[in-house]
Amino acid sequence: MSDAMFEAHDISPRVGTRITISKADLTSGKYAGDIEELLKTRSALVFKELFLEDEEQLAFANTIGTVTLLGDDGVSKISLDPTVSDTADYTRGAFFWHIDGANDVYPAKATMLTAKTLSEWGGDTLIANTYAAYDDLPDADKELLSTLKVRHALEASQRMVHPDPSYAELQRWRTRPSQTHPLVWHHADSGLKSLVLGATAYYVHDMSREDSDALLCRVQEWATQDRFVYRHKWNVGDLLVWDNTGTMHRADTYSLESKRLMHRTTLEGEEALG
Repeated sequence: MSDAMFEAHDISPRVGTRITISKADLTSGKYAGDIEELLKTRSALVFKELFLEDEEQLAFANTIGTVTLLGDDGVSKISLDPTVSDTADYTRGAFFWHIDGANDVYPAKATMLTAKTLSEWGGDTLIANTYAAYDDLPDADKELLSTLKVRHALEASQRMVHPDPSYAELQRWRTRPSQTHPLVWHHADSGLKSLVLGATAYYVHDMSREDSDALLCRVQEWATQDRFVYRHKWNVGDLLVWDNTGTMHRADTYSLESKRLMHRTTLEGEEALG
């Protein structure tokens, strides 16, 4: 897709597209329809070294959805430094595959990050296309997964970071919402299907814990094969946007002492899992 002011080039066959566009055209919404369509079909969109200010990021976000208000304006600082972010400890869970808002009735529509400060090593962001992963499943697995329900909870992801929590930590995790979702999301608007997995997936209902753990491990391993994954190697100023309804994502490991800083905006979910 290309015209004089808008160019889109696929990075790999199954996931990821690089878009070239001016700030003015991006924030005006001139190409919002094209961007939304690419977001659905390509899962991850890259805008190299765009250097958006927070107000520009919000202006763009409002052209493709409704911004989730975080703090005062809808832009949150993602950092492992507790002096920068009051959710720094929870951010360590981002090293594991996850879906934003998987503990909610309406998972986030999309998430976007602008890179402000990079880590000295590591810190790539990986996006797995779970539409493509579902499409390529063997028919026997599609039938097996079609009726399964999975409990999603913050506790599941935080136990990966803190496997031996205090009772107070456990109680704090359990104050956050948890949800039961189908393992296969039947999207009402498109008719497509995607997999709902990640670190919040605690257990499969009506299945032994041993069988549940094995199944979730096997399906997530399938969904995160290289052919379904885009790995973004950051430059300062890059903007990365992904369709949260048909992907999982994670940050590649980097130093816990790193000053890596991303400015994040999230779009409100528009469809309950069904």
